[in-house]
Amino acid sequence: MLDPVEHAKTYPFPSPDHGFIYEAGCWRPLGTEGFDGAGRTPVLAAGSNQSPEQLIRKYGHLPDLGAIPAERGVLHDFDVVYAAHLAGYGSLPATFQHSKGTIVQVFVLWMTENQLARMHETERNYTYDHLADIRIDYDDGRLGSEAYAYTSKVGCYAHDRGCVALNEIPARNRVFPERGQTAALEMVRDRLAPGMALDDFVRQHIDDESVRADRSKALGEVAVPAAYQRRVLLEL
Repeated sequence: MLDPVEHAKTYPFPSPDHGFIYEAGCWRPLGTEGFDGAGRTPVLAAGSNQSPEQLIRKYGHLPDLGAIPAERGVLHDFDVVYAAHLAGYGSLPATFQHSKGTIVQVFVLWMTENQLARMHETERNYTYDHLADIRIDYDDGRLGSEAYAYTSKVGCYAHDRGCVALNEIPARNRVFPERGQTAALEMVRDRLAPGMALDDFVRQHIDDESVRADRSKALGEVAVPAAYQRRVLLEL
């Protein structure tokens, strides 16, 4: 197990370079056999939900919920950017943002109703939204025109009045500046607690929920709103 601060710095956590199937605390390549999508909801993964490691944390104690197929593809006219709040495990997490001309790599989780209910429990700083008239190019050549996604309630982290993309998430024609997680946390530290050692800063808001809430509130006050068409289905 990593130290909690070191773990926070590894967000959005490792993901494979292909689709995969998570099941009962393990994962395997999706391969060419595909899966049955009947009764499943396609949910875009903006950040850590694309990582088998994170799915194990969220579902490892619930093996009876069954397999979760994760298809890889690219999403047009969007990017994955930092959200304007801090996660309980210390990271600056991700959200989607409109970005004309950008083509960003995504994973789409195909979830049953019970799997989705569990995911909702882990996305308390987000809304659950329906996105229509989008373009997803899946790795197998299929096209998708709609999906569901989690959007940060308070918006995107603001830097020089714009958004900041996650450089761990590949994209073409990216227009936002990009930073890794450690650099993103340094930006937050420089804004809220200049001069403090980064590890001390991160450990503070991991250990103290009130500190985390105060820092998230400060980030939210200057957040950049999400600028894409969506229908909000749930406030989580």
